Amino acid sequence: MFRYVFLALFSSLLLSYNVGDVVSISDQNVVKETCYAGNGYEVGDDWSLSDWNGSLNGGDYNVIFIDMSATW
Repeated sequence: MFRYVFLALFSSLLLSYNVGDVVSISDQNVVKETCYAGNGYEVGDDWSLSDWNGSLNGGDYNVIFIDMSATW
């Protein structure tokens, strides 16, 4: 489910990051619209990676594993 929610954001971000990189604060603050309900979001809600960064969201720290694969 996480993959579907993040797909729109990471299609543009993944081209500039490599394994082990830390996502910049400016990229964490990119706001996208939810296309698949889950993780407390409904379709159409705005979200960003900073929603899960405890330094930016009031202390609710999370670990996020991002996996994106291609089948071509």
